[in-house]
This record gives sequence, C-alpha cells and structure tokens, in this order.
Amino acid sequence: MFALVGVAYAQTPVPDKPTVKGVQDQASIFYYADGKREIGRIGMRREIVDISKIPPYAQDAVLAAENRSFRTDPGFSPKAITRAAWNNMTGGAKQGGSTITQQLAKNYYSDINNRTMKRKFQELFISVKLEDEMDKSQILELYLNTIYYGRNTYGIQAAAREYFGVTDISKIKKDQAALLAGIIQNPNRDPGDPKNLAWATERYQYVLNGLVTMGKMTETEAAQYKQQLPKLRKRSADNVYAGQKGYMLRRAVLELERQGITEQDISTMGLRVHTTFNAEMMVAAKNAVEKTIPALNPQKITKKIEFGLVAVEPGTGKVRAIYGGRDYLKDQFDNVWASQVQSGSTFKPYVLATALKEGHSLRSLTDGGTPRYFLGPEAKTSPPGFKVRNGGNYGVVDLVKATQMSINTSYVQTALQVGLPDVIKTAGSLGVAEDQLEPDKDKAGLALGQSSIRPVEQAAGYAGFAAGGRYYQPRVLEKVLKSDNKTRYKTLKYTNRAALSPDIAADVTYALQSVVKPGGTGAAAALADGRPVAGKTGTTNDNVASWFSGYVPQLSATVSMWNVDRKTMFVPGYGAVTGGAVPARIWKAFMDPATRGMEVKQFPPPANVGQQTKWVTPKPTPTPSASQTPNCRPNRPDWAQPPECRDEPRPGDDNQNKPCERPNQQDCNPNLPPTDPDALEQWCRFRPFHQACRDEESPGPGEPPRPNNRTNTVQTYDYGRLDDD
Repeated sequence: MFALVGVAYAQTPVPDKPTVKGVQDQASIFYYADGKREIGRIGMRREIVDISKIPPYAQDAVLAAENRSFRTDPGFSPKAITRAAWNNMTGGAKQGGSTITQQLAKNYYSDINNRTMKRKFQELFISVKLEDEMDKSQILELYLNTIYYGRNTYGIQAAAREYFGVTDISKIKKDQAALLAGIIQNPNRDPGDPKNLAWATERYQYVLNGLVTMGKMTETEAAQYKQQLPKLRKRSADNVYAGQKGYMLRRAVLELERQGITEQDISTMGLRVHTTFNAEMMVAAKNAVEKTIPALNPQKITKKIEFGLVAVEPGTGKVRAIYGGRDYLKDQFDNVWASQVQSGSTFKPYVLATALKEGHSLRSLTDGGTPRYFLGPEAKTSPPGFKVRNGGNYGVVDLVKATQMSINTSYVQTALQVGLPDVIKTAGSLGVAEDQLEPDKDKAGLALGQSSIRPVEQAAGYAGFAAGGRYYQPRVLEKVLKSDNKTRYKTLKYTNRAALSPDIAADVTYALQSVVKPGGTGAAAALADGRPVAGKTGTTNDNVASWFSGYVPQLSATVSMWNVDRKTMFVPGYGAVTGGAVPARIWKAFMDPATRGMEVKQFPPPANVGQQTKWVTPKPTPTPSASQTPNCRPNRPDWAQPPECRDEPRPGDDNQNKPCERPNQQDCNPNLPPTDPDALEQWCRFRPFHQACRDEESPGPGEPPRPNNRTNTVQTYDYGRLDDD
C-alpha cells in the first residue's frame, strides 16, 4: 500500500502553470493620458502583487483567520483531508483542506468539480511537493493573489481597493487587514450589508484574537480595534461606467478590438491601457456642455436635445476630450462616434478646399445675392431649379467674405463650379465618411451641409487643416502594455495621409479665421486670451441642429447639438438656436480652459494659391457728378436700391451691352444670354427662368417634360435656412 502511495506521489508533478482556468486572470487597467490616473478597470478584478509589498501584519491576519500554524506545519493535515475526502465521496457536506497550502493546491492546481478520492490524493501530493519546492513566503504569495474576497474581487490588493479604497496594499491598516482576513471564510457574505453585521463582527474579532494568540498583537491593541469595524466603502462594481467614463472605456475597448486585442484578452490579461484622454480637458468638456447655458444643461432638460463634443490633437489624431452623452449608465448611445447629424455650414470648408485645389483663389468672386436659383446636377432626378437664400443680400463677394458671413448662394455656386463629386473626395480625404455623402452627390444642398456627419469626423477633418493639410485617423489609445506596465504588449497602427497641400490648408485657415473675428458668424467663439482661432458655424433647416467646429494650431474641437424629434431648438434669451449663438459659446467655454497654459501659436500666413476666378462680375463703381449724388441705402435690399447702387451689373459703356461668350471674360455683360449654344447652356444653369433658357417646344415622344411645360408644378428647393448663423 505504501509502495503504491509512493509511486503515485512520484508521478504527481507540480504543474509549471496553474491548471484551474482563470486563477491568474487580471483586469485590464485604463489610464488617462498622464499614465497615472485611472479611468477604470475591465475584467477579472485581481491585481498580482509581490509578497514583499504586503505588510507582515496583513500576512499574519490571514494566518490568524485560516491557518495559524502555517509557518511550522508540513503543509497538510492528514486528519482534515481524510475527513473531507470521506464526506465528499459519500455526499456529505463539502469540506476543503485545512491548511493554506492545501487550499492553494485545490484552488490553484486542481479541478474543484472533481470529487474523487484520486483528486484528494493529488491535492495532498501537490501540497507536499509545494512545501518541498517552495518556501513559505512563495506559497503565501500565490495564495494571497488568488483567494476570492467577495464583491467580484480576487487577491488581497483588489480587495483592499474595493472595500477600503486602498490602492497600494503596503498602506493598508491593521484593522482593515483583519476584516479582510475574516471575509475569506465566506466571501459571499458582504460585511457592508447590515444583515451581515453580526457575522462580520464575529469574524473580525476572531482574527484579532488569533493575532493575540500568535503573539502578533497585544491585548490592549486588539481591544482598541474591537471597539468598531473599520469603515467600508460602498460596492463600486456597478459604477465603473458611470458618467463620461463609460463612453471613454467603451470607445477604448472597441479600438483595442480593431487592433486585434480580443475582449477575453482585455478581461483576463491585466493589460495596462494608456489612453489619449486628458483628465483636465474631460472636466472642461463636461462643464462647457452642462454649465455654459443653464437652460440647456443636459442633466436637467428634456432628453430630446442631445449634445456631442470632441477635441482632437492636430498632427497626431489623439482624442483629448469627449462629451458622449448625459451618463453612460442611462444612455449608451455615443453622441461623438455614433450620431450622424446634418452638418450645416460646417461642411463649407470642404467646398472651399476643393476650389483651392482646382486652381481658384480666395479672391475668386461669387454671387452673394439672395435669393438665387440654380439648376445643377440635381435636375437629373428632381425638378430643375432650386432656390437658395442668405441672411442678407451681400452682392458680389470673394470666398473669404463668403466664408466669414456663411453666404449660401456663394457656396452653392462654388460647389457647382468645382463639381460635387470632387467636393466629396476632398471631404473623404479629410476623414468624412464618403458613404454618407454619396447619396447627395447630385444635390447642391451638399455644399450647405445637408449630409449627416459624425462630430468626431468634423473635429478630425478640421484638425487636418490645422496640421498643414495632413489627416490623422482619430485615436483614443496611446499605448498598450503588459501587466508590469513596462513591456509593450502590441504596437498600435493608425493611418495618416496628405489630404491637402500646406499652402491650401493655410488659405483655408486664413478664411476660417475671419469667421471668428468681429463681424463673422462665429465671433462668440473668440478665446479670452486672444490667441488665433479658425472655425465655422453651422445651422440646419428650422434650427433642428447647430454646430461649431474650430481650432487653434494645437487643438481642434467640435460642438454639435440637435433635437432628436427634428423640431426647432428654442432657448429663452437666444431664440432659435444657431451655431454662432450656442455651440460657439460652448466651444469657447471648453477651449478657454483647455488651452490655458498652452503656448500661443500663430497660424501660417495665407499662401494665396490659385488664380482669381470671376463667377460673377462686379458692377463698375459709379463716379458721382457734382450735380448728382447716388442715393444708396446700405440697409436696403438690392431690388430696392437705385439702379446705380445695385450689385447686378448694368448695360452701359465698355462693351457692357455684349454678352459673355467664354468663362472669365471681363469685357462683357454676364446678365445677357450668350449667343454661343454651349455658353448659353452653362449660363442657363444659373438663370433657369430667363426667357432665353425656356424651350417653347413640346417634348418629343418619350422625352421628359421641359421646364416651360411644368412651370405650374415646379418644385422649388429652398436651402436658404441651412445656415442662419
């Protein structure tokens, strides 16, 4: 018999790795960009610590609770294991080995669901071999890092954090260590639950008495601790995702998975995930959205109005701050990455960049009159002729003025001239999802932001302007390390590309700076320290959604708000919400603290790329005679002005009675229909209701109706309120 036992002992090795699944699993820790402050933990709540970091009195407390003779016993109790094996085999109450070494052998190396005598002998043999091959400190270290403490925590460090908020086990207090040790016997009885108070008190005092018996604590000291239990924290497991942390953690996990790191890896490997989120900027984002305009505090108003804020670092794509929603525990929908909202006039910079790419300059002239009718590609599938209006009649303006005042007619004209497909390509090169723009490729409303865009796309796209035309994929991960927080676990890969030349980006930025200067639609976004700002406002039809996207050289940010019921947003004191009134102020409220202490950098000067294109010819400046002074009234609309004050060119001298037969011809009157058929077709695109553009003939068999045959049923497309900033 003894010979058989000896053979079995010899054939039972101590496994190099634990055989019980999950016994060494650890939660992954997510940090802010500083690498010190935690955002939260995901997965198995265990932190492996070295025995040298666990104070001797904390080690002794566990021995007092579980195995007071641990330092001197052989690692097993023959009587206890025989009794436990018999009860388990006969269906009696389950019992485990009485020593810490035996508990370790069972929990760490054995199959706890195997109730056979063979398993019991394996535990015994492993216990003996553990004692032979390891010293007591090594055995205790394994035990303290694997034992379950309740509240979904494993190991003494995770338990100290959960129950007492102790982040460094070396700083745990004696009374706290005693209560933790008492929990081990029945970890499912939470000592923080009032109904378990009597049991927790009994276990706590049992440990203190044991410490006295072992000579590790005096009677006086124990009596002092017995007066009351140490103060416990409330259970925190459910609060990991509370507030903005849930949006940060969820985005980080999705990005990890896209980098090839699985959810199981995250839950079990104890990774140290360093994110790009700046803790101070996160606070600034929350305060900006919730405190700038009290009447719009998302925590108090109806859920029908939603907000999204995101800040991206130019030149890296690192996301520094977000406001993803009111509270992740209440609403998991991410307003930064998941929402798709009509962008309004914040889309116009992509039209401007396209015009500059195609050789036109900021000095190019456009028609800023209102209303104006256009016949563009949309006529292929929709009735021809759509009306575009502005907030005012601006006459002939260059692209800088058109940008500063967000002039719709100028931008529709520009977009049709350069081609809507090219505009889509430019926006796509700067990170805007082209599949969201393609449905509008034949609709001139694309130029005014009728397509839906995610806030993170706008922030990253504008960051491309700030980065000299180079687009960087937005990212929330800085690095991923192993559990030692030193060794790199995986190299992260992100894309970047040259979307625009630095000169074109400089010219776009120059135009966007005018928006934030006095007189621009986004003047409310000017920062307190006077540093240069470039940006753009945006407001959609009926003020259903409004935006402000802007940047300084080191940081780009976007603020978006919208009514989920597609109704007008109205705020007392502000009226119908526009991008220049509310989002611009929220943007400023965020950027002022976000840029505090940041070097004040200047934007590059304009490069003045391209050549001036005159898509409309300015009227000659009249010279008043001594006997007649023009009675111009600047606040009157164009139609109410005397002829000599109107923006529309008038026939007169210098060949003004001659029509323009070719593009950019200056010695002619652009309001007269050309005689060349090709030139007339182009001219009629902008004047579909002019008599010269109307075909009086009936359509032939199978032909679609011609404009004159549907004048009574023509649908007028009114894009005049896509931007009332």
